[in-house]
Amino acid sequence: MTAVPGKPIRRRAMLAGLAVASFAACAQPATTPAFAVQPGAADPLVRFRLTSDADAAQWARHLDLAVLQHDPQLLALSGGAEDGAFGAGALCGWSEHGDRPRFDIVTGVSSGALIAPFAFLGASHDPVLSAMFNTIDARDIMRFNGTTLLKNGALYDTTPLVRMIKAYTPPALIERIAARHRAGARLFVVTSHLETSQAVIWNMGEIAQAGWHNLFRAVIRASSALPGMFPAVTLKVGRGKAAQEETHVDGGVHMQFLAAPDAAFDLPPRKGSGGHAYLLINNTLQPARQRAAHSALGIAQQALTTMVRASAASSVNAARMLARRQRLGFSVASVAPDPDIVYDPDDRFSSSYMRALFKQGHDRALQDRLWAA
Repeated sequence: MTAVPGKPIRRRAMLAGLAVASFAACAQPATTPAFAVQPGAADPLVRFRLTSDADAAQWARHLDLAVLQHDPQLLALSGGAEDGAFGAGALCGWSEHGDRPRFDIVTGVSSGALIAPFAFLGASHDPVLSAMFNTIDARDIMRFNGTTLLKNGALYDTTPLVRMIKAYTPPALIERIAARHRAGARLFVVTSHLETSQAVIWNMGEIAQAGWHNLFRAVIRASSALPGMFPAVTLKVGRGKAAQEETHVDGGVHMQFLAAPDAAFDLPPRKGSGGHAYLLINNTLQPARQRAAHSALGIAQQALTTMVRASAASSVNAARMLARRQRLGFSVASVAPDPDIVYDPDDRFSSSYMRALFKQGHDRALQDRLWAA
């Protein structure tokens, strides 16, 4: 299968629909320690999160509004599983080109959530991104285990990924994120809350400032938990008899990226005219022409791919409209179709595939060929 030209923008969507339906009854996701900040509140973690339908007043509690009035630099990183290598490469090449800004707001979904903390901290953390996508393969992320399927409702055990996230987010790094948060910058990561069927947007800087390192890492892991493929993450929220368990999976179940929350359209236009919004889409928005499938499964997958790609394009257009309304510059980048970059669905997280996508993103950014308006 030639992947980038004809690869589904959300290859995991088909697997998710089948696997979640089949395995949900026996799923018992790994549980993190109990968390509670405001036990008396409707949401004990309200300090750290909001839902995608939050109103402007709720968003205001999580933003430094003064920063948004002065030429803000915004970056949204989409999901894409191993295709996150493209976004990581783009950031590194952009730094080498010499005009990558320091971002005031960074958002990440799924694989974008793995990249987001390092994009948030700036070019000095590019070596981590390079190592993450150039030196690892599937063995560093997951391992097949038949008991995992029965116990956690997933095809793979992600113990290696858990270790990798912990290794890449030591206390010193989380403290640096907290310091940027105190200075007004914001880092958001999206998960999907299965019990409520809502997208949850986590204020990672606030979590970092509180020193809740386990929650910080659990959110990143949850956002990148491909449904049915990777185990869901269960958070125990509250304490004692009031504690409840929440099951969170890939933020990509709800959105490709976070750039235009509904509440933003209710805000009046900014007075200033500076600032810029950048969308890094870790997938192909404009695929190369491909033959139509003739099998029932093939037709269904192509139709689903087309539907999700259309949804992503619609989200890009919504973000573009919001940027214009708020007098922000706007740029979007996505994976370019390339017949030489071959995706094998039977070889997930292939090191050669990720290196090729990293190089595409890196070279396009370095050569100033990355962005479209």
